[in-house]
Amino acid sequence: MKKTLIKWIVVCTLVIDALFALRYLSHEGEFEKYSHVTIGKESLKEGKAVYLGYQFRWEGMGNPRLQKVEFIKSDGTIVAKDDDQMQIKPYITKMDFGAYHEEDVIKEGIVNKLLPIKGFKPDDSFSLVLRVEPYENEWDSDIKTVRITYKKFGQTQYQNIPFDDGIISDE
Repeated sequence: MKKTLIKWIVVCTLVIDALFALRYLSHEGEFEKYSHVTIGKESLKEGKAVYLGYQFRWEGMGNPRLQKVEFIKSDGTIVAKDDDQMQIKPYITKMDFGAYHEEDVIKEGIVNKLLPIKGFKPDDSFSLVLRVEPYENEWDSDIKTVRITYKKFGQTQYQNIPFDDGIISDE
């Protein structure tokens, strides 16, 4: 009887330890942004779309699969696709990417290298590319945070990444 009890205690302890290890491994890691680019208000006043690229790298265990990217303004609101101030459409590319006007992205064939966010599985560095199309002349509430939602080991997680400089500069 005593040996059976000890076996059950050992089995329960191992199961609990395995569950804690799985929880730790599924939450260990983060995306690191290591480049930042902004666009001047004057460029946006032209009313043409621009593409801005931000270099990221996954640091940690496992390979996350991206689900979506959301943009949070300095006032805390989440930018929707039908936002009345600007439209932001995110893409992924494996190439280094800076800032381009839309006609250059199309002319140079870069648009063909842009991938959808959903389902992308980063294995090293990648660029998050934002197609920014202005609608109004007011840009008082710039993007201050990007939220990346991803799945790792079957669990949906997200990470808020600060964009301290925003995407719009005063120049």
